[in-house]
Amino acid sequence: MNLIKLDETRDYLSFKLSDKFVAGYEGRESPFGFVDAGGNSVGEFIMIDKYSRLKEDGTKERWHEVCRRVIEGMYSIQKDWAKTNHLPWNNAKAQGSAQEAYDLLFDLMWTPPGRGLSAMGSYVVNGLKNSTPLQNCAFISTSEMTKTDPSAPFTFLMDVSMLGVGVG
Repeated sequence: MNLIKLDETRDYLSFKLSDKFVAGYEGRESPFGFVDAGGNSVGEFIMIDKYSRLKEDGTKERWHEVCRRVIEGMYSIQKDWAKTNHLPWNNAKAQGSAQEAYDLLFDLMWTPPGRGLSAMGSYVVNGLKNSTPLQNCAFISTSEMTKTDPSAPFTFLMDVSMLGVGVG
């Protein structure tokens, strides 16, 4: 279970969807398919267990909130890259494109990888600018260990392991 709390202020994001747009999805049924005789959606259960983050009030994100975090995280990375590299950025065009991406994601017409669903838009990825939680695997060699810093490969191994990356 993802116990890292979500910073609901999202101050570390440079791009945000409009609250009015996202509010239109709050009451919509999540499109997770099969529902058992008890009315439980297996897909929604897995989404909440694996990809939803813990909110400040102790509850887990719902699907429309996961979609918001993912889209805002993606577009914040794109906006930050454009601004850093003096490339053009059009907020109105980005808002339209992001709303279309949100709608398609909400309806499961596309999804990022599981790590993207769980980590994109989080403080670690967007606030600290650390893409490690988005990666599946890593490798470190001990062949170039030095006497002055023999712990370097093991420090790397521990750091990426703590962020959920499989490392060898």
